[in-house]
Amino acid sequence: MRLRLIFTLGVSLLVAALSVTSVAVTPPAPAAGIRGIVLFIGDGMGLGQVSTASELLFGGDGSLFLESAPVIGLVRTFAADNMVTDSAAAATAMATGARTDRRMLGLDPSGRRLHSIFEAAARRGLATGFVTTSGLVDATPAGYVAHASSRYDFTSILRQMLSSKVDVLIGGDFTGYPRTARDRPYRELLRHAEQLAPTGTTVVRSEAALATARTPVVALLPPRSRMPEQHGPPLEITTRRALELLATNPRGFLLIVESQVTDEMGHDNNAGGVARGVAELDAAVRLAVGMVKARGDVLILVTADHDTGGLAVTDCSFPGGSARVAWTTKAHTALWVPLFAFGPGAGRFSGVLDNTELPIRMASLLGLGLSH
Repeated sequence: MRLRLIFTLGVSLLVAALSVTSVAVTPPAPAAGIRGIVLFIGDGMGLGQVSTASELLFGGDGSLFLESAPVIGLVRTFAADNMVTDSAAAATAMATGARTDRRMLGLDPSGRRLHSIFEAAARRGLATGFVTTSGLVDATPAGYVAHASSRYDFTSILRQMLSSKVDVLIGGDFTGYPRTARDRPYRELLRHAEQLAPTGTTVVRSEAALATARTPVVALLPPRSRMPEQHGPPLEITTRRALELLATNPRGFLLIVESQVTDEMGHDNNAGGVARGVAELDAAVRLAVGMVKARGDVLILVTADHDTGGLAVTDCSFPGGSARVAWTTKAHTALWVPLFAFGPGAGRFSGVLDNTELPIRMASLLGLGLSH
């Protein structure tokens, strides 16, 4: 009992020491040769999800594009109030460089507003965008754009999304999510999004309309037929469109791309679904690297907000394709997540990092500053 008490107090003191929510960074000059950053987030995509997907899809030798990354690191993900984070606290940390409590967006634990790397980029004239297969008002995109004490305040989050200065917002209308089905104010606001968006902002609701839209644009895409909590076309298509719209900005750009499939399938303990989600994200990463390779001035990062499920292969026979996997939970875990980096500046993301370090290092490379 005494040992348990000492351990508990030790962890509490450690979390308190590391949960600093005040960060001040003097804006540096942009790193030589870097004019853009693309950050891919596999929601719930821990190291177990990546390795299992590689093994199930390609066997022992692997063949995910991620495996070709010249720089690889690991990321700690804990929240201010718990070693096991949620997507809201994780997104806030990855957007602002400051930890917060679970379910909170863009605010520190006391409710004080935090400034995101998107806001810093907009102040310097960089183009910004967020792409997700989840609902646009879900926790990860909201953590970069909105400020709310609850990730479930969908009406406030959508209002902030529509009025934001982000150039490209591509996600789902979230009509396939059970919580929004009961949220009548959100549904009403969603119906009138075109009328409520500022003058000059285009709201589209289909892949065809997105293909011809100009910035600023907000895409509220319908659910996928077989996966109602996922939205829009394959991530390759929306990633390509976002890069086409953002990458011509002469001052540079910042794009965040999220696949939520891995998290959803992790909660369901569906290893096959996880593999398909990792493969979809991997294809989008391959596309992005190919699109910017000739430029030589774009850094591409791939990581996760947290691990979901604690997945591992426990037996797999060759040949034959049969495998046994094990899950530790249907919820999130405190496992570290992988980070893959391609392009100029990749070396800044090796080793073991806190998720709060990601936006600070990204901002430094782009010549931005984050302050709270």
